[in-house]
Amino acid sequence: MLRLRMLGGLSMTRDGRPLAGALAQPRRLAVLALLARGGQAGIPRDRIIATLWPDIEEERARHTFNQTLYAIRREIGDDDVILGMRELRLNTDLLAIDVVEFQSAAADRRLQRAVDTYDGPFLDGFHLPGADEFERWVERERSALTRTYTTALEQLAREATAQSDHARAVECWRMRAAMDPLDARVAIALMQSLDAAGDRLAAIQHARVYELLIDEELSLPPDREVVRFAAALRRDQIAAAAAPLPPVAVVELPLPAPAAGAVDAVEPEPAAGEAPNETGETAPAPSRHPVFFASEFTHDTARPAHADERPVAPHASRPWYRHPAFIGLAPLALVVTLATFALRPNIASTDAATPTIAVGRITDYRRSDSAAVAGSLTDLLATNLGRASGVRVVSAARMYELLRRVGDGRDTTSGAFAVAAQQAGARELVDGALYDRDGHLRLDLRRIDLTTGAVRAAYSIEAADVFTLADSGTARLIAGLGASSPPGSVADVTTRSATAYRMYEQGLRAHFRGDRAAARSFFEAAAAEDSLFALAHYYASINTDDGMEARRRLERARRLAGRASDRERLTIMAGWASSMSWPSLRAIAETLAVRYPAEVAGHLNLGIALVTEGSYLEALQPLERVMAMDSVGLRDAAAGCGACDALRWMVSAYGLADSLAAAERVARRWVRLQPGSRAALRALIETLDFEGRGDAADSVLRASGSPVIEHADALNRRAMYLIRAGDFDTADRLLADVAAAGSVREQIDAYWSLAISLRQQGRLAEALETTRRMRSILPRDVAPVAGAASPIAVLEAQILVELGRPRPAAALFDSIARGREELDSEPTVARRAAWNLTHSAGALWAAGDTIAVARLIDSVQTLGNTSGFGRDRQLHHYVRGLLLAARRDDEGAVAELRQAIVSPNFGYTRTNYELARALLRLRRAAEAVAILQPALRGSLESSNLYVSRTELHELLAQAWDSAGGRDSAAAHYRVVVTAWKRADPLLQARRARAEMRAGVLDSAR
Repeated sequence: MLRLRMLGGLSMTRDGRPLAGALAQPRRLAVLALLARGGQAGIPRDRIIATLWPDIEEERARHTFNQTLYAIRREIGDDDVILGMRELRLNTDLLAIDVVEFQSAAADRRLQRAVDTYDGPFLDGFHLPGADEFERWVERERSALTRTYTTALEQLAREATAQSDHARAVECWRMRAAMDPLDARVAIALMQSLDAAGDRLAAIQHARVYELLIDEELSLPPDREVVRFAAALRRDQIAAAAAPLPPVAVVELPLPAPAAGAVDAVEPEPAAGEAPNETGETAPAPSRHPVFFASEFTHDTARPAHADERPVAPHASRPWYRHPAFIGLAPLALVVTLATFALRPNIASTDAATPTIAVGRITDYRRSDSAAVAGSLTDLLATNLGRASGVRVVSAARMYELLRRVGDGRDTTSGAFAVAAQQAGARELVDGALYDRDGHLRLDLRRIDLTTGAVRAAYSIEAADVFTLADSGTARLIAGLGASSPPGSVADVTTRSATAYRMYEQGLRAHFRGDRAAARSFFEAAAAEDSLFALAHYYASINTDDGMEARRRLERARRLAGRASDRERLTIMAGWASSMSWPSLRAIAETLAVRYPAEVAGHLNLGIALVTEGSYLEALQPLERVMAMDSVGLRDAAAGCGACDALRWMVSAYGLADSLAAAERVARRWVRLQPGSRAALRALIETLDFEGRGDAADSVLRASGSPVIEHADALNRRAMYLIRAGDFDTADRLLADVAAAGSVREQIDAYWSLAISLRQQGRLAEALETTRRMRSILPRDVAPVAGAASPIAVLEAQILVELGRPRPAAALFDSIARGREELDSEPTVARRAAWNLTHSAGALWAAGDTIAVARLIDSVQTLGNTSGFGRDRQLHHYVRGLLLAARRDDEGAVAELRQAIVSPNFGYTRTNYELARALLRLRRAAEAVAILQPALRGSLESSNLYVSRTELHELLAQAWDSAGGRDSAAAHYRVVVTAWKRADPLLQARRARAEMRAGVLDSAR
């Protein structure tokens, strides 16, 4: 079935798969868009021609249009897809059109169908340069369709309110607010629905978001009605919090036989937190989310990983020049949508039939000094309840994380736990008290309705040890909830050592408090007490600064994950799969997100998995979900949070799809939300650098007054910007200073950047010498295995190719491909081999050895398919494209090379280069320009390392020259002439041609 998608973008699919070829070209898609909106009445040929080819002579425009129609029909495979002669229309019997379905549903009052069909603004992100009339038409159509959509949303919301379906009303008003977050009328309607749904705190927080947006976007005061309504809600919230709880009258249903050690239900003791002997412990504060952040996005670890770098740490800030390559193009309106999620509580979608509960404070009233037992019980109960079917439980880790947001973590009363539980989407809170009783432990528990404050049930359990107490308490709670008890004991999925568990629980508190050193000590002690305690090893891996030790701990946790509960097992496996580049990450993350939607880990890992696979747009949705669930974490710049990670990945997502302006906007919003965050500031500086605006990045750095980048790293960042700007002399001086005075690590970094600078200048012999000087000072343990070259040698090998020595270059790439570091996973080994064999194929192709190139294709494909990174799986298309180009099948080469491109600007830019050359040979210069331009908006290293920017400028000049863009061609030729003024003799002839051609073009003006 053919389908034309116009809402949220513009594309044609057949049976769900995008059509490439002729139907991927913008002007042909624009023809389809115009025909689709013409409806059954059709649209005159002349109007289409005047709209899309306004500046072309009439006869030529008609000829071009006829060719376009022919290409569309040929690609679709049916001439009847476009009907008519003078008035043209699309054949809706052969082609489904989402806009038609949307308008039909709206006209028939099938409002829910209309809303479900609307995937985004009309032709979102689609532009035709030079077609002003078309752009104006798009704006008119977009406005009309948006009005229809927002009207449908508002009507659905009102109908839901009339039916007392307040949850549905909230959902509709949220979607409406995302379209126009500055509309006071919509803000009030959403707040009213949230309050009616029992989520008054969310209503108050939405008012705060509205106020921030009005101030940031319009520099205006907020609407008085919004402020007045928010104030009334705050008064009601304070009054409700101060009101005493109603008397408890517990009526329990008949229960099955209690677990060993349990006694009958009793009236609850005074609420936890009311007794005079509270422990007064500092509430746990999150520093980093317990999910491994996939920071190693460089495809082939070109720059060496130093011994003191942590390859698996969630927030290990890499220097900007080792940054995890960017991703994702999405509607720019999404940046505003993010703000509507900011500072909003969790909106985890839990169905009404499945209760969501959280475990709160267990107050210890015993004479014993072992107060940590109560803390252990909190975590044990949450873990054990989470194993039961028919109930959803907020993990203890999530509660600790949210408590850090409530009063800066200083409030450890039951009220603070209740607020955190509401933030996590829970409907009930379990809290209790712990006593000594004749040599046994007695635990009194109660279930509190978080909406009304009423106590639903109370239980009292006695047992000889903390694990039996947790098992018995779980059995009573589960029976009262009407769910099924988990099999076995909580000790089966944690540890049988009470000492190990107390140490683990204290480590968890320290971890979320941001005290990584203390957390590491507690987790390592717990693992030493019980070497089979999977979670202790997992959290120890997160909190260590030793990269190799972190990997050892993580691998140990992975092997022991079968001994953990389902939620913790999935969390461990997600972190391991992300760190080790396993392709199973997406499946694990999806399972985690579906089974435990109230937890951040699943949604964040799913976003990361989609990014690494190359599904950039798809990744935005789970990352936005994280923002919605954890945005309150943005209040604390000192501690990490899921929302911080989500923003970081969203910046990357926009950047990788060559939407750096959108990436900048997200980064700037992050800085506004977290003005003291080093990660936010780094994200903005990096984005500005990649936009070629190093001067603006410098201004941001100076204005921040923060030592966010250390001196040597700052010089390297500045040098890379100067290289982009063509100021090579200044860049080289800065790098020479670092190389002369820095540490060994800093010297290696400086030599690396200096070699890149020299390459841009065509001083290849000096660049080669610099890379060898760099290799001479590498620590002995940098090479992966004996007989294999270090990954850092890729730059040396690439320079050998550029010097016209492809055979030794291929041998060096092959040597790197054989490397294997200690504890490398199979996907990590495979992706290193895949990339370096791809480089080797390029070198062999340059040597004219097509037989050897052909032999490598299957190996590259097999190895790439082992990786969790989407672009690794596309590498074989590049090698196939080279082989077809060598056989002079440029059409075939273009098709293969296009499939190899995952990111247009942060992908393997050698692919852009070879694709453009093939297009030029086919006399398709405009397409060559379009594929080369993004390559100049990438980095100078990682997968962008394998063709110099000067060569890109040279080829782009030739493409513009062929396309008739004389001014642009001359400008790029002049870049080449300036950059190669001191180039090796090998390049002087090319420089002379560029200079000659620039002169010809200048004189022709």
